[in-house]
Amino acid sequence: MEQAEMQSIKEDLQEDFKNASSLLNEALFKLYPLIILGNLTKNTYYLLTYEDFSSTKCAAAGTFDDLIESGASTMHDMDKELFRNTFCRENLLKEFNAGTDRVEIRVFQHGDDGKLRKVEIVDFFVRSEDTDDALVISFNRNI
Repeated sequence: MEQAEMQSIKEDLQEDFKNASSLLNEALFKLYPLIILGNLTKNTYYLLTYEDFSSTKCAAAGTFDDLIESGASTMHDMDKELFRNTFCRENLLKEFNAGTDRVEIRVFQHGDDGKLRKVEIVDFFVRSEDTDDALVISFNRNI
């Protein structure tokens, strides 16, 4: 195979990969309408997507601690403490440092419309070559 032909194939595959990433994001956003990126070390978060989720009370970005309190305020009384204890930064940092790959729960949440819904929350711990900070990606959906 000639060098020019190999370069053409490489460029085609790179373009396909860009499209595949876009399609993967679209599928993820359909499955998980609320995706949150968090930096546990810096106590920050921002919402990557926030469409068609039952509760929209939290700000688009802010402190992670405030995010958890905002989320807890929407949980059914029987799930408030479970939610707080599971997703507080102290617990997530402990799990991250222990090498856990994810933390997940299913709880009942009051939606903006007043209806009670069961939601699934899965936090994946991730690492970046750009920082040593403890990072988390949270996937949230109504089930």
